Formats: sequence, C-alpha cells, structure tokens
Amino acid sequence: MAILGGGPAGTATALSLRAHAPSLSVTLIEQSNYSGLRIGETLPPTVQSLLEHLGVWSTFEHEGHLPAYGTCATWGSNELFENEFIFHPVGGGWHVDRKRFDAMLAREAASKGVDLIYGSKFIRGEKTKKDHWNLSVQTARGGQLLLEAKFVVDATGRRGVFAAQQGVRKTLLDQLLGVFVFLGLDAGDSFADSYTLVEPWEDGWWYSALVPGEKLVVACMTDVDMATKYRLNSSPVWFDLIAKSRHTKERIRNAKPLGGPSTYPAFSHRLEQITGDGWLAAGDAATTFDPLSSLGIQKGLRSGILASYAIADYFKGSASSLEKYEAILAKEFEEYLSTRTDYYCQERRWQNSPFWQRRYDQITLDPRQMLRLSEMPGQASAVERLSMHLPVSDLKYLCDLCSVPGQAHEIVSKFKAQRSSTPDRRVILALQYLAEEGLIKSAAA
Repeated sequence: MAILGGGPAGTATALSLRAHAPSLSVTLIEQSNYSGLRIGETLPPTVQSLLEHLGVWSTFEHEGHLPAYGTCATWGSNELFENEFIFHPVGGGWHVDRKRFDAMLAREAASKGVDLIYGSKFIRGEKTKKDHWNLSVQTARGGQLLLEAKFVVDATGRRGVFAAQQGVRKTLLDQLLGVFVFLGLDAGDSFADSYTLVEPWEDGWWYSALVPGEKLVVACMTDVDMATKYRLNSSPVWFDLIAKSRHTKERIRNAKPLGGPSTYPAFSHRLEQITGDGWLAAGDAATTFDPLSSLGIQKGLRSGILASYAIADYFKGSASSLEKYEAILAKEFEEYLSTRTDYYCQERRWQNSPFWQRRYDQITLDPRQMLRLSEMPGQASAVERLSMHLPVSDLKYLCDLCSVPGQAHEIVSKFKAQRSSTPDRRVILALQYLAEEGLIKSAAA
C-alpha cells in the first residue's frame, strides 16, 4: 500500500501500520527532503501519549525542542491571561522545529521497515481492473516511477491532491489566512518567556511563538478579503499594523525580520468524502482545524493512528472499517466546530467587525420567513462554485427545496428528513449563506 505525504499524518499512519499490521508492505512518498519551511510550531502536552503510542517518544525527547509552558492571550480582555500547561497532568508542551520534527518521524518509519521515497511528487493515480491503484510519481531528477498499490492514503495536507483527483470537494467553514514573518533574536537577548502569545484585533488576531534557533514566528491571522484589503503581503504594511498592537509589538521590539511576509491558508474545512474505494484521507487532507486550537499536529498524529486501524481491518475483510473511520472524523469535526464557535464568542470587543461576526455563527433567519428560489441567471453554475457550510450536493438540495416557496423551518425539516445527521444549525447557516449569495430570497420580495 502507498501513503502520499510524509507529514505527521502520513508518518503516523506508516508507523502505526508497522506495529498493528506488520505483514503489509508500506511505501511512503514525500515530495520534499524536509529542508524547507514548515508551519506549525507548538505541541500541547497531550501529544506525548500519541508519540509514546507510535514508539517515538524517546527519540523525540532527545531532539532538543524548546519547552512551552502555556499560552498568554488577551482574548476578551485588554489584559493578558495565562493558560499554563503546568496544570495539565502530563506537564509542559513544546515549541518544535517542524521540518526537524517531521523528518524525525519519517526516519523512525524507515527504521521500522517503511519504504520511504524522498523528493518525489505524486502525479496521478488510476484504478485498475484488479482493484489496484497505478500511481505515477515524479522523482527529484525528473524521472518517473510507476507504483502499484492495493490501498492509498492521501496525507498530502490541505491540498488533498489524491482526493481532488477522485472528484472529491472541500466544504469550507471560513476563509482564514495566516500572514507569517520570521524574526531573529540575538543570542544574548533577555527575551526568555516561551509562552505562545495570542492577541486579537479588530479584523483578526496576532500569533507569536518561539522556535528553535533563536527565532520568533509571528503571524497575522485574518480572512482572505481582509488580507487583500490591508495589503498584508507588504512588509511596511505588516509592520505598521503590528505597531498598533499592544503586546505583540513589545515582543518583537529587539527582533530582526529574516524575510518578508509569507501567506499560508488556515481555513477550517472537511472533505465531502473522507474515504472511498481503496483509499482514505488522513490529517489535513481530511479535515483542518483553526490554528487557534493548537491541535493541528496532534490531530494529524491521531488521525494517522485511526487510519491505520481502519486499513488493517479493511485488509482483514471488514466491510465497515472505512465507514467507521469516516464517522469518527466527521463527529470529531462537528465537535470542533462547536468548540470553535464557543471560543470565538468569548471575544466581543469588535462584535460589529465582519471577521468576528463570521465566527459567531449567528442565526438571523426567522423560522417563519417564506423563502423561494431566486431564479438568478446562471444559477446552476453559481451553486457549483459555492463551498461554505455544507457539501455542494446539500446546497443544491436546499435550493431544490426552495423551488416551492415555504417557511424556513419547513425547508429545514424537509432537508433533515433526508439528511438527518446534519446538525440543524449547519442547515440554517447554509440557508443564510444561500440568501447572502442571492440564490434564494424572501418569497414576499
């Protein structure tokens, strides 16, 4: 079998498979050689149990990553609030060098018998008549490898390359973007606190954390349209904006920028379909969480372990193993969305700002409001371009239900009669979204 992607999810899948299904031959294909920049620096204390489960805890301890003792935030208040890891029974967390952390996991997988192919890019996969996958891989020297696999794991991160080739779409929940700058610290600098700092502002929030090598990473987290509005990819604009902060500007007072701003997608999403015939997605290829949660790496490791169990059962002939895996990740994602909304709702200082309003998930639709299809020109193609709150197929179904005018609560009930697993709140938010996009409107209009 083949695993596409050598990040935490891909390597965790490989490591767990070697432990729980040692008879399986596992090939892991990683596009990089782990020398480039990788975003995601903080590990919570709870990740220790996952690393122990994967058999790499001892190796991790000797890697020399920086201790992280918690988070300082001005969330909902002008004053800093400390959330110390020391209150967690495991102890402190860590600031890690992501490329070194990921490379360590890959080496451990290789040492346990995983066939690791570095510097090779997955190009395409085609299903054969023998229920195998033919995978085309481009090597670092421009050559081509042809591999055959009985099962494929898509662990290619947010891009979800393999799933996209199968025609699987993403359902987005926001348009969050991170605009990152790395800064250098003098070796003799008195900057000693290793807390992750989170500081909200009118159109987003600032994030900063130490990383190994006397460096500090600082990110302005905002929505795509806000980043464009402020021109945050410009160094002068980025530094002018940070100068308006209270705590973050003090943290970088003696730091020197090592380069200009770089943008990275940070939106929350899930695949419309996480598993398929002879494949599944793991880690960020399957779902992504808001970086505010600090759970990205932990989620990747956990989903890789769960994926390995599903794959092992799949090869034992279990017809439901992939369905169970998808159900677990879907439930986890819905729980995350609820927690995300609760946390953002704690910050009310800029409640009229579009950035914060988008995250409050406010229901403004009157249940008795009569709705109907707007019959706008090019409506069919317009629905195809939508991707927020629900899968495109569900958005289309909501539009179909509105082809006959009805009250909002009736439309929600009809939808739930066919798709009972979707939370009511998500259906209502999707209706509001369709109204905002002009695809449905008041029947009285």
